[in-house]
Amino acid sequence: MTVAVLHRPLAAPPKAADGLSIEDVSVSFGGLKAIDGVTIHVRPGEFIGIVGPNGAGKSTLVQTITGFVRPTAGQITFKGTRLDGRSPEAISALGVARTFQTSRVFPALTIADSVMVGTQRALIGGGAKPKRFGAFAEPIAALFGLPAYRRAEEEARQRADAVMALFGDRLLSRKDKPSHSLSYANRRRLDIARALAAAPDVLLLDEPTAGMNPTESHELADLLIDLRKSFPAMAIIMIEHKLDIVRRLAERTIVMAHGRAIIDDTPDAAFAHPEVTAAYLGKAISGTVPASSAATNGGHLQHGPEQDLPGDPATPAVALKNVDVFYGPVQALFDVSLHVNRGEAVAVLGGNASGKSTTIKTVLRLVQPRKGEVDFFGKPLEARTTAEVIDQGVASIPEGRRMFAELTVRDNLLMGAFSRRKGDSKKLEQDLEHVIAEFPWLGSRLSQLAGTLSGGEQQMVAMARAWLRRPRILCIDEPSMGLSPLMVDRVYEILARWKAQGLTIIMVEQSANHALELVDRAYVLRNGVVVLEGEAAKLRNDPAIQEAYLGLGRDKAAKAQAAV
Repeated sequence: MTVAVLHRPLAAPPKAADGLSIEDVSVSFGGLKAIDGVTIHVRPGEFIGIVGPNGAGKSTLVQTITGFVRPTAGQITFKGTRLDGRSPEAISALGVARTFQTSRVFPALTIADSVMVGTQRALIGGGAKPKRFGAFAEPIAALFGLPAYRRAEEEARQRADAVMALFGDRLLSRKDKPSHSLSYANRRRLDIARALAAAPDVLLLDEPTAGMNPTESHELADLLIDLRKSFPAMAIIMIEHKLDIVRRLAERTIVMAHGRAIIDDTPDAAFAHPEVTAAYLGKAISGTVPASSAATNGGHLQHGPEQDLPGDPATPAVALKNVDVFYGPVQALFDVSLHVNRGEAVAVLGGNASGKSTTIKTVLRLVQPRKGEVDFFGKPLEARTTAEVIDQGVASIPEGRRMFAELTVRDNLLMGAFSRRKGDSKKLEQDLEHVIAEFPWLGSRLSQLAGTLSGGEQQMVAMARAWLRRPRILCIDEPSMGLSPLMVDRVYEILARWKAQGLTIIMVEQSANHALELVDRAYVLRNGVVVLEGEAAKLRNDPAIQEAYLGLGRDKAAKAQAAV
């Protein structure tokens, strides 16, 4: 296979003693080359956007820079010091900080303490611990409240407050609340705040706007513009699928495909290049096989046997009736009623913090309703645990994929069949073969650790894992989150085939346009209240759905909440 040669009309950034240099770096997982000879030089204060389809090697590159993955060839230097071969902790201490593709918060810590976690570089390196105690020095200093540690801790709190203030009232006004109380968008802001608290010289952002709606995405872009003014010497490297955000922020854009950097140019020039169109839209690049073939081969997959569906065929597969759900004192769902007929696909839509994910968690018994009823196949759900719900023939593809990162792809797939009856090994192997026929690239990655896959590849593994349950009902939460346009198309092609085969699907989705192309009906939530429902074909062109997303449907929500 050949790949296009790097197109770099800009003068190559000079290697600087205080910059970050990635020199001819390659990373292989077994026989698979995830990164192939990538060279990038980053100057202090520069903002670089890295784009490309899922599986291009973008996240692997970030993992390699930050020490989570070791390169098999090449070298990485920062301020003249080799980074490759060092631990993530050592690289962080040298001034390189990062966020992750999926939000990583400490849910039980307060927001302030979560930001303070990022100041450990200052606590450890600021003379706050007695050297003679070695590895136990820091806990001993904290336990006995040594003066140097108290001073360092106070400085860390002040720094955390200063960092939170950069985010307006999103974090600082809530700093004493637990991190889990934040909305999804504010959790993403918390991730960035924690990284900034480390006072980095290089900040790597991996899909910072993933899961955010357009308004939230551009608010975050505004924040990053302000951060550049506050920290003019800090270099920022951002992986992002939303090209309008990259266009706003980046001075240079590096396009990756098939593990290589194929374009290094200004955003406008890069996005106009035919190789970028090829990489994003799936057209063959320099003789490669079109990526869309991975989604169109096969067609063998069949869901669980329909004759096993219990109850009257006319009754819905799932129904929520007047459901209220609380998280502690905070009410998340208000009198929610919806139903999903057998063999039907239904979407639950709405902005962030609207109650979409809580709805699907209620179906899965990840949260318990305080009022109302959940019915399966016409009967009230007696199950009190998620495991009991799964035994009803339900499979889940959770938000963020939830891979077992240290297990192989094969072991992750087999976890989907964990609850299938003993003695089913022959059928299970047949099903595994069918899964590989549906997702051909899996065959070469079965021995690869799942944590080293791209977000799009992990989404495919999550889908295959769920199918191995042979479910009657599939619950899928945010299938398009963090995926390239091409990978989103692949995901929806597969879901459309499963729907055509009669699988019942309940989908939570931020992207209304994609969901409404697939499903039969949809419900739109705002602030925990159903403000709109109907057939997908009608909702697609209904201005009311835009009104609900933009908050113009809030009267109904306000009335429902006032009645509680």
